Order: sequence, then C-alpha cells, then structure tokens
Amino acid sequence: MLDIKIFDVDEGFCAALSTGDHHTILIDFGYSTRSGFNPSQHLLQQRCTSLDCMIVPAYGEEHLAGLSNFLRQTLIDGLAVHFLVANPSLAAEQFHELDLANQRFSNVLTTDQNSRCPKVSQSMKIHGIDFSFFWNDQSDFQDAHNLSLVTFVSYRDIKIVFPSDLEVEGWRALLKDDDFCNRLRHVNMFVAANHGREESYCPEVFDYCRPEIIIISNESNQRVSPTMLNQYRKHAKGCSESVCNQKLLTTYDDGTITISKCLDRLRQVQTQRKAYQH
Repeated sequence: MLDIKIFDVDEGFCAALSTGDHHTILIDFGYSTRSGFNPSQHLLQQRCTSLDCMIVPAYGEEHLAGLSNFLRQTLIDGLAVHFLVANPSLAAEQFHELDLANQRFSNVLTTDQNSRCPKVSQSMKIHGIDFSFFWNDQSDFQDAHNLSLVTFVSYRDIKIVFPSDLEVEGWRALLKDDDFCNRLRHVNMFVAANHGREESYCPEVFDYCRPEIIIISNESNQRVSPTMLNQYRKHAKGCSESVCNQKLLTTYDDGTITISKCLDRLRQVQTQRKAYQH
C-alpha cells in the first residue's frame, strides 16, 4: 500500500510517502506556525526511526531554512536518513544548507559536468515505488526556482508529479526532453508548481498532461487568486466514474490531503474536511 500526504503548511512545501511496511520518503521540509506541524514531529508521531529517502527539491531560502531545521532535528531525535535526492548540478558554495546535507548523506543523483550534454534525469525504484527525477542544469539557469527538482511518482494507478517551485522558463526547458513529456502524459494527479503562482503556470505543460485532479499547496495560509484557480481547474478532467466532483483541491480549503492506494482497492483521496473515492 501507499499513502501520500500533502501537508497544510505555512512555509515551503512538505509531502510524505509511506508504505504499509513502515518505509517513509519525505519530499521537502515545510512547516506550519499555525498548527505547530513540522516534518520531524510527524515522523516521530508515526514512530518512524529511519527515513528511507530525503528528497530536496527546492532551493529558495524558505525551503533551505526548512532543510536546515530538519537536519538539526534529525540529530536531536536520532532519526537515521539513508540517502538524499537533489539536483546534482548545483554548486555547493552557493547552497550552503544543501552542502551540509550532502556532507551527511549521499546524493544518489549524478551528472557529468564535463559532458557536452549533461544528464538531466534519472529513474529509480524505492520500495516498490517508481520515481523519475528531472532537473535543469545550473549552467543554464541561475535562479533557484528553475533549478527545482521535478519528481514523478508512479505506484499502480497513482501517477503524480511534484514540480516544486519551477517557473515558466524552467518548464519550457524541460519540455524539450521527450522523456519528460512522456512522463507528463501519464500523470493523473498534478501538484501545481510554486503554490499556484502565476509565474509558475506554463500552459504548454497541459498540451501533454490532462490530470484528473490538480492540488495546490497554499503558502502562508493565503488563497490562490481566482484567476489562477480557474486556469488550473480548466485543465483537470475530473475523476473517473464521476465519483469525485472536485477537480481542484487546495490545502487552504481542504487541509492536509492524503492519496491512498491499498492492494487492489480503488484509489482514495481524503482531506481533513472531505473524503472522496474514485
């Protein structure tokens, strides 16, 4: 089985993937001053003493601050981390917190900086879950948002993409990759980039991707503009069997969102306020 929790946080973003045999993978390190939520606290509450993988997808200040706090807390709580995943093209001296993480845990993504065409993607299987990672090279982009690591997760009939803080130019660069476009074609759950902000909305993405549901993680408990909500809503086709009448979920309106798959049962989408099955 697999549970994907997209948490209702104030700062940054945070999602946890948990399997039925107590394996856990963390995507980003956002926290909430309203509820007191932080990733390490959640893991302790779940009696997790070992984190299989720590995905570091975003490199803006608020995300790296969350990473720094999380690294500090892992030492206090004695939480073991097996390895991390991050954009391998980043210069350590420009991303100090990421460099500290790299000193403690091995980044499993690699790139050949001496190649004329450095590798910008890598796939792997972690405890029965398929992951594909794509990134822009730092030699092509200097701004942190467009260096975001895009994470595709595939487990049975769950196909979800986490594009982190990617902005339009970063999307367009990755859309030149045929494998990236093919991954988008299979996505049925789409997490909007950068809290649903306009500068991260790339309409060309939806030439390839027609998800059932679009999820927006709000920032600082702020609503997304009605214009952007409508833009995203029109790209979602709705769930199969018309069981779910929601095409768009936001953490502002729905709280923490959980996507579950148990054996051969139907996928289930639950929120703190509502529950849908499809």
